[in-house]
Amino acid sequence: MRRISGMILALALLMLGAARAEGPVCVPVNGVTCLVDDSGNAMLDGFEEAFTVREGSLYAAGKRGEYRLYDAAGNALGDAVFAMVCDAGECLIFRQGNLYGAMDDSGAVILPAEWRQLVSDSEGGFLALDTDPLDETSDEILRVDAKGEATPTGVHTSCGFEPMRSGRMVVRAANGRYGAVNQRGELVIPKRWLGLSAFEDGLAIAAGDAGAGLIDTHGREVVPAIYDWIDRGDGIVATLSEDGVDVYAADGSALFYRVEGESLEAAVAGSCLLVRDGDASKLYDQSGNVIGEFGPSFGCAPGLNGQLIAWEGDWGEPRAWLMDPDGGAASGRFQHILPLAGGRYAFATMKGVAYRSAELGRVQTSWDYESLRFGLMDAEGKELLPADYREIRALGENRLLLVTDDEVRLADMDGSAIRTWVTAEAEVPTGE
Repeated sequence: MRRISGMILALALLMLGAARAEGPVCVPVNGVTCLVDDSGNAMLDGFEEAFTVREGSLYAAGKRGEYRLYDAAGNALGDAVFAMVCDAGECLIFRQGNLYGAMDDSGAVILPAEWRQLVSDSEGGFLALDTDPLDETSDEILRVDAKGEATPTGVHTSCGFEPMRSGRMVVRAANGRYGAVNQRGELVIPKRWLGLSAFEDGLAIAAGDAGAGLIDTHGREVVPAIYDWIDRGDGIVATLSEDGVDVYAADGSALFYRVEGESLEAAVAGSCLLVRDGDASKLYDQSGNVIGEFGPSFGCAPGLNGQLIAWEGDWGEPRAWLMDPDGGAASGRFQHILPLAGGRYAFATMKGVAYRSAELGRVQTSWDYESLRFGLMDAEGKELLPADYREIRALGENRLLLVTDDEVRLADMDGSAIRTWVTAEAEVPTGE
């Protein structure tokens, strides 16, 4: 599969750290984590770790691997201790030791921790394994009702469970081929695929012997599995073959446009398609209009509210800018830009020393990664905070976490402090 830039993946991974909801937020301070309300008051503090289970309503806190469940007011929901708790939609899945169970939002146990793998079927029941999923033997999937009564399905898998998506869960045969089961554990997509992604909006990327394509929840090919590469964006599906790039509607129902050419490279960024042909790069919108032409080092990734983060030039130089959906520049150039939330971005600065490389026969720059600092700006590139911070992270849509060598600050989206903790003196937050 051909991609233009690994930076797209890097930016996507960095975005995972940003929560996307209103309400209380978990703030890490010098190894101690607290739950803080909109006014900066700590409702949970003094714990080694805390994390969000369900945004705005459920949290877990305690020693690492020994957590209790709390509501948004900081009240403990029972005395049970868990090694892990995660949101499964209509219930919570927890782990005690190496076994999994389920409980409701109040902390009442639905299924005790008796299962080696457990996933909710979103209909009040579960799929489970009672054998070791990490050994070399395929394991039979069990259908478990809310009373804990298990029924064998006759379907085996040699991979661990993932959450049910669009009523489907991917399974793997002993020979490495993939298929999918429904909410009752019935095999509805045969194990014939070399690779199969989780379903999203009823569709999954599938790779077979003839190539990659897109299938629906019944295993039907909505985009033929004949392509060298396929990716999904915002409202589009892009594919690459030896003679060009095809761009389909998100559901695969229509071919939007085609870019012809041999030995092309392609990548998806939001609703845009980036195609490189030799030393030239072109950026297309969802309708196939060219909204920008660039050189071979150009790359881009989704920003906020339809914007793109674009870059062109040598790493470390001021090469990144915000781009509007029509391809126009929305900001000046920075060394690096990361999306936060609420129309806010972090920009990066880093110091470097130029030197001439005898081996390469040109001037190179040696970058000092310890000098990397972040500042805050809006969607037009206006600086809101200077680049004085080791880290800037979004906590929900209306809060920021700002970290320096000496303090951690909870701030609003303009960078104004709501509460500050001095970390150089190892001060533990008290909420007072």
